Amino acid sequence: MLLPEQMAKVLIVGSKDRLERTVDLLYESRVVHLVDFPPDKEGFTLGSPLPIASKTSERLLRLRAIEKDLDIKEPKVPEPLSAERIRKEIDAAIISLDSEILDVIGSKAKLEERLSELDQQKRDLQPLASLPLDLELYRDFRSLTVFVGHVRTDPSGVLQESLDQFEALTAQDGKLIAVFVQRSEANEAQRILMQYGFSEVSVPQGTGKPAEILNEIQKEESILRKSYEEVQVTLGRLREKHAAFVLASDEELGIEVEKAEMPLRAGATVHSFVIDAWVPGKNLDKLKEDFNAKLGDGVYIELLEVKNRKDAEEDAEEIGPEDVPTKASNPRPLNLFNHLVELVSTPRYNEIDPTSVISIFFPIFFGLMVGDVGYGIPFVILGFLGLRKCKSDEWRTISTALFFGGIFTLIFGFIFFGEALGMHFAPSPYGELTWSSLLGIELPHSIDLGLFSIPIGMFSKLHDVKILLYISVWIGIVHLFTAFGLGFANVAMRRGLKHAFLEKFTWILILTGGVFLLLLMVDALILGKPLIMTDLRMLAGAGLVIVGMAIGLKGEGAKVILELPGLMSNVVSYTRLTAIGMSKAGLALAFNSISIEMIAPGGGIMIVMAILVFIVGHLMIFILAIISAGLQGIRLQYVEFFMKFYEGGGSKFNPLMIRRKYTTEV
Repeated sequence: MLLPEQMAKVLIVGSKDRLERTVDLLYESRVVHLVDFPPDKEGFTLGSPLPIASKTSERLLRLRAIEKDLDIKEPKVPEPLSAERIRKEIDAAIISLDSEILDVIGSKAKLEERLSELDQQKRDLQPLASLPLDLELYRDFRSLTVFVGHVRTDPSGVLQESLDQFEALTAQDGKLIAVFVQRSEANEAQRILMQYGFSEVSVPQGTGKPAEILNEIQKEESILRKSYEEVQVTLGRLREKHAAFVLASDEELGIEVEKAEMPLRAGATVHSFVIDAWVPGKNLDKLKEDFNAKLGDGVYIELLEVKNRKDAEEDAEEIGPEDVPTKASNPRPLNLFNHLVELVSTPRYNEIDPTSVISIFFPIFFGLMVGDVGYGIPFVILGFLGLRKCKSDEWRTISTALFFGGIFTLIFGFIFFGEALGMHFAPSPYGELTWSSLLGIELPHSIDLGLFSIPIGMFSKLHDVKILLYISVWIGIVHLFTAFGLGFANVAMRRGLKHAFLEKFTWILILTGGVFLLLLMVDALILGKPLIMTDLRMLAGAGLVIVGMAIGLKGEGAKVILELPGLMSNVVSYTRLTAIGMSKAGLALAFNSISIEMIAPGGGIMIVMAILVFIVGHLMIFILAIISAGLQGIRLQYVEFFMKFYEGGGSKFNPLMIRRKYTTEV
């Protein structure tokens, strides 16, 4: 569970006449992680695609062109289609689809082209529609120059003073002007117009008044848009009719192309093929049995090596840690947290997978930061629905955090804090609003089950801050001890106990010494006891820190001194578990007081206002709780926890397999 599955490297050799069936078996096995064959290996060339690759690729391209023309998205297909049916009908179906949509797509393209032309004509004519001139009157003069464009203000007065003969027409808003001037005075007219911010407007070819032409364009455009809508309706019917088959065919042809091109990742000679691959050790015997039963002596599988962790470390120094793929071995429901680790990096083959540890600590952190029955119940419900409905890794990870975090939110909210929606169940000695006072009933501080009793609300987030901070620090210490323990195991597994002792055990000693000193500080600062330098805890704590630093100096050099303040800040960082809980409790107290104690007593409409304030306020806290507890909970894993032992950078186990969504292989 803590270590990835052990991998075995195999060599698969066979005659080329068995290659196609070998490819099928490799995909059917779902346990073979292919290694790309080196193209420069002496005596071998890269393999060639299977004979069906060319024809299948051509069919797939034609089908995807049809898919694009029909604008087929990915709807929920009611029932997957048979892959066998697809293979039998695909050629005839592509021809039929081509002919069925060809005219419709052609009409659509012509309509889109014409509508685009009309739209451009409208943009060209609209500036001129406010001037009472035909288009032909703007050009083809021998002795006149015409300026048409936009200006900031009307320049007619200055033109009148500076030019002998000219004619100017302006639009009603005074921003568009057409100036007709003798060629001899064109330069002067242009200079004056530029002073008024003149911006030229091009005059399109044609005859007639722009306003009348625009009216005709709009009439034609209206007719064309109706035709376009009819074409779209026709395409919609075709899309609805053929979507399931097209998507299923795309999937099946894509699978066939992938399988046909797989030999490109293998080596080949004139008469044989060679495949390098990784297989989980526990699946190797079954793989050999399947090949032997279905292909006999035609294909031979040879075990090259079973990679142990230390060998993987030595290989990593030469060829990189990605050489051996990592296959997580976490059982359900711990595997639901896999993606949280992979967001950082895939664990290396010779490295402990922290997924199972995160699956314990993250929900505890989340629950402690929220700790409220009123929020825990919807967390669990939302998380459960998300795990049932969501398919993407990202949403399933969020759902996992809500579901398991919600469970611990309920546990801590009931036992630790005894509250729901920011109000304690039982009467409070601090005079706060509680469910007991609100409902007018006496709720107990514990539930007696005979042999033992379950406490309800041992602490208050706003009044027992010191003890909650103390608990948070101890949770952080346990978390860090776990991290250093995993780091010790990682180094010992890769390079031996000596290196593990020098690199990781030093921090275990320092942290242990810090624990003794922490106990002494609690007595002195919180309980008010005198600080005695000869106290056993002082001597043991200081001694362990000094010994740990001495070992660290030998193993890691002066680096250990520089990292010591970081360890202290790491421990203090866990106080956020209490701080976030306090902030949530403070907000809840404020909204409860405003809505129940200040607004509601007004009666009538004020009760409705109080309910609205109560709902909106707690909905805001609910959202903030998800964001803050989720982000801070995972931050403590990534920063404080992972940095003590986790390296990552591995290659995820990616076996050859067929993933079907729209088809089914009967």
